[in-house]
Amino acid sequence: MEEARRIAENTLRSGRIGRIVCKIAEKLNINLIEAMRRFYESNTCKQFQDRRGDLYLQGDLYVVAEFLDEIGEI
Repeated sequence: MEEARRIAENTLRSGRIGRIVCKIAEKLNINLIEAMRRFYESNTCKQFQDRRGDLYLQGDLYVVAEFLDEIGEI
């Protein structure tokens, strides 16, 4: 049962990353591949994927704002 829960959480989180990356691409006026690369290389992404923290509990736009703040675009 724990394995099924982990798989479900990872699937839901990966769908959220797609929405987050789309919004980053829109905000920075860059293509999706570049937005995905930048997000995956960021500390924000590391924090988002760390279940010990609480960033994954925040809304997608909040995560986008954290990322933009990290790279100095806010």
